[in-house]
Amino acid sequence: MSYLEFKPHHSLQDNIDCYWTIRHNISAPRTRKIIPDGCVDIIINLGDKLHIVSENSVIENEAVILAGPMTHLKLTENAPHTNIIGIRFKPFGFHAFFEFGDLSDIQDISLPLRPKDVPDYRSLLSKDLIMHLDRFFLGKLKEASHYVQHIVHSLDFSKPLEVPKIASEHHVTERTLQRHFLKYAGLPLKRYFSIMRVQQAMRLLGSGNYGRLSDIYYSLNYYDNAHFTKEFSRLTGFSPTVAQ
Repeated sequence: MSYLEFKPHHSLQDNIDCYWTIRHNISAPRTRKIIPDGCVDIIINLGDKLHIVSENSVIENEAVILAGPMTHLKLTENAPHTNIIGIRFKPFGFHAFFEFGDLSDIQDISLPLRPKDVPDYRSLLSKDLIMHLDRFFLGKLKEASHYVQHIVHSLDFSKPLEVPKIASEHHVTERTLQRHFLKYAGLPLKRYFSIMRVQQAMRLLGSGNYGRLSDIYYSLNYYDNAHFTKEFSRLTGFSPTVAQ
């Protein structure tokens, strides 16, 4: 399987995390884990139909869907001929291009999109995929930002999450903060923090720079090994010792 990520144009990087592709030709379907990453994705299926095992649903050929923010591990069964293109948005990022209500309404589910919400299929089959995606989203970009973006970029996983302090820094009530985060990120702030802390733990484990597991979970402010292992295993489907 070939999974690749591409950075968008620098003017899009505050709102789009990456473009990504999955392509392969195999003789039999293959199951793949999708780990929560705190993001919302547009998924364009240009290959055989894709079976989302954990939802018992199918993404047909040439379907375009908006995949809501995930709170738990999902399983997909890639078809023998797979050609998927994705656009992964940062929190608030999707609202910078599209008029949309509350992203928490599509938490852990997928929503069909109209073909006009993505570039023409024929352009996405060309060698200039990134250029076509950049051109499309630069043309839709609204001059808008939100304090939710600043919160996301300033989270410090080595310290406890202090919601009252964050609300005060942005001159809003805790209730308003939670409501805005749900709308623009699709997840409660505390749950988003937990998911992204596990993502950070995966990056640290993959770096090979830590000899002991305790060095990682203490640096990320987990209470102890049991707390870290439970949260890590729940979101990834495997223990942190396996990831080492």
